[in-house]
Amino acid sequence: MFITANIVNAQKYSIGFRAGGTVNWASFRDKDQKDTFSVKPSTGFTVGALVGFPLKNNYSVIIEGGFSQKSRILNEGLLENHSTYRFIDGSLLLRKAYKFQLGENIPAEWFMNIGPEVGYWLSGKGYFTAGGPRYPYHIEFEKVPDGDMRHLYYNSANRLFFALVLGVGFKAPLKNKTAISTELRFVSGHTNLGNNKYSYPPREWYSSLLNYNDTMRVNLKVISLSVAYTYDFDKVESRKG
Repeated sequence: MFITANIVNAQKYSIGFRAGGTVNWASFRDKDQKDTFSVKPSTGFTVGALVGFPLKNNYSVIIEGGFSQKSRILNEGLLENHSTYRFIDGSLLLRKAYKFQLGENIPAEWFMNIGPEVGYWLSGKGYFTAGGPRYPYHIEFEKVPDGDMRHLYYNSANRLFFALVLGVGFKAPLKNKTAISTELRFVSGHTNLGNNKYSYPPREWYSSLLNYNDTMRVNLKVISLSVAYTYDFDKVESRKG
């Protein structure tokens, strides 16, 4: 309610675009899966738009929305599964800024962000390899396996994801009320891709591809380095003109 009241009455705000690269990895909660699979980090990216509303005492609210591509690499013996997932996601972040002088008459700030992120799983693809050729597949949701070797079937998958965002960054002013900022962010996923247990996978989780039983009791962790370009608006100053 406090944030909503400040946004509705805001006389100052900023809008912009954000893009960056990510490093992703899978995180298991079950010990038996940790013993079964080994994990490798993989890369992805994120792009989107943002709007920011200043509050008191150098606090501000940042609302973001956009598109991200995340991935995971799992090893089970000689078999390696490379998966790529696409999401629409958004976040609501509380930012605390600390101002300093970058140079003579050049104000700048460094900041910390914290808040929730919500994502929706759009689609996915990947490939298997055992040190030789690649066997590509597309992910199918809520479909009965029909023996098609080009698909991996995820029934009862979680399509809605929740995560916690922690970030630290630096913002520097440019000309004409614009600014550029860079941020190092950690996104800790708290929703598993699905609910099955690898040790007793139900039949609907069966993948016809290479007789592989995938595990979905895994969440995604992300480290991102991004750059944002923003433009500041001031309703009071614009009315004076």
